[in-house]
Amino acid sequence: MSTIDDFRKLSDKEWFDLLVESTRTETVHGLRFPRFPANEIQAQFVGSSNEHALIEGLRFYEFFKAEAARAGNPLHAGARILDFGTGWGRYLRYFWKDVAESGLHGVDIDPVIIETCRSLGIPGNLEQIEPLGRLPYADASMDVILAYSVFTHLPENVHRHWMNEFKRVTRPGAIVAMTIEPRRFLEFVAGLKDQQLESAWHIGLQRFSDYAIAMLPAYDAGQFVYLPTGGGDFRDATVYGDAVCPISFFEANWAPEFTVRAHVDDPARFWQAALVLQKV
Repeated sequence: MSTIDDFRKLSDKEWFDLLVESTRTETVHGLRFPRFPANEIQAQFVGSSNEHALIEGLRFYEFFKAEAARAGNPLHAGARILDFGTGWGRYLRYFWKDVAESGLHGVDIDPVIIETCRSLGIPGNLEQIEPLGRLPYADASMDVILAYSVFTHLPENVHRHWMNEFKRVTRPGAIVAMTIEPRRFLEFVAGLKDQQLESAWHIGLQRFSDYAIAMLPAYDAGQFVYLPTGGGDFRDATVYGDAVCPISFFEANWAPEFTVRAHVDDPARFWQAALVLQKV
């Protein structure tokens, strides 16, 4: 049998191809890959499954790696990386090639999905956290934090709580990569008003159309906007909804510990806007 060390020199595209193959068979070129949960579980967390979910993940993974290299903190085998809101471990599968398993960490507030990850064989150290808890890591211990489609759902008090935890656990020069909802998300919700809709997600958002319309000027003035939509088990509306956060909020509140390295608001590349911060 092969070990992950036999695959570390592969290109990201070559690694992606193996991950896609692993959706069909557990052992690929002699390496046992983590298994995938049922399609509906995958879609519950990322909106798609298998190859489609991996394609979306690849775009952000490649973007993040390029930005980290430009910032002078490229991924390497000895790095410590945290996948914040790991879900079913989509990104830990990617980083498995880049970082030693001892340096891979994933947390989620959902105890069921954490146990699912363990049963699937997701590489790294997996922990459940509380919505307003503490990260189980020492001060200045992380080189990288990835938070894909997490801060897009946090109300301002929860956002600020984890912002402070990120400030605590990151080392100087550390990279934080995340997605945020841009102004166009508010415009999207506002545009659902009086529409005949079939999607349960759209119907849920439509309840906030008037609020979205009213909050557009507030967003333009740099204010944090939160729609308390809720997210089912372990994610009630007090800690989980839809958050629309202007880049000026990050510039004002994540400073002076973090500076903005990159901000990409391009729906042709990412449905949500992409943001990369670096610890000073």
